Amino acid sequence: MTKKKKFISIDKRLLTEGQKLKFKVYESNESKSAMTLFLQSDSVLDGTTKVQLREVEQLYVDEMSYKEYEKYITEHIQTIVKNPELSLDDKAAVLYESATRIMEQLFENPESLEALKESKEVVGGFIETTLSDPSAVQSLMKITAHDYYTHTHSINVSIYAICLGTYLGLREETLYDLGTSAMLHDIGKSRIDYEIINKNGALSDEEFAQMKYHASYGYEIALNLGITDRDILSGIRHHHEKMDGHGYPDGIEKKNISQFARIIGACDVFDALTTKRSYKDPFSSFDALALMKNRMDTHLDMEVVDQFILMLRDRKSS
Repeated sequence: MTKKKKFISIDKRLLTEGQKLKFKVYESNESKSAMTLFLQSDSVLDGTTKVQLREVEQLYVDEMSYKEYEKYITEHIQTIVKNPELSLDDKAAVLYESATRIMEQLFENPESLEALKESKEVVGGFIETTLSDPSAVQSLMKITAHDYYTHTHSINVSIYAICLGTYLGLREETLYDLGTSAMLHDIGKSRIDYEIINKNGALSDEEFAQMKYHASYGYEIALNLGITDRDILSGIRHHHEKMDGHGYPDGIEKKNISQFARIIGACDVFDALTTKRSYKDPFSSFDALALMKNRMDTHLDMEVVDQFILMLRDRKSS
């Protein structure tokens, strides 16, 4: 007996004119009891097809092709976020969904050059969205996950870092490197014991000693992936360094801590405080920032924290 195909609905607005599809696209018949082929694999979307898309209520791919559809979105993410048919909230949601899939893959296989390439495409999408519309910052920050998971934490920190870097007036090329560094800042946790990463409660001294290796592990993984940019590498290796020199892994202080590491370090703390974990409720943004200002002045760069506060204030007032 032939196994019946399963179909998954897709967003037709994400199919980009002029691009070749590597999967078949279906539409349901009038009675919605069966699927009929709408676009063949290897089809190129032309103007006529885009007009036809407007008349179709819903499109589908078969379950086996869904991963190809996800890859297609990532490959064309920077074109997709320029689509005027998509709201800022929709663009933010598409970006976050793509980033989540990619980071899950990267944490499962941290040596994956393909996942690294895809992560850079999504970083580019975040930057394109942020620079194209000042109010995009609000949509991006609104979409950040409220529950703490290692891969979503990395995405959140990347979003915060890009938004802060944009607020600081960093050049687009610098934002790209900053976003990449932030996205990869915790990749070294892929080498830490799963039980330690997902422990329901505070770590013991021995477990924390193991956890501290993730910064240097991340640096090694980045080098193995072919990353040579000193700023990107510093953001990954030094995001847990402290201004007073009591951080890790190198115990450097103040001026020896790069701008990337200072920005990522502040965004890292903010996200850790404001996301929910199984053993703690999240801080409000106000309480998290108050704690950072009042109790972490020897840890974080207060000029970066102050700019982060101003960015959040301006976002709310816009």
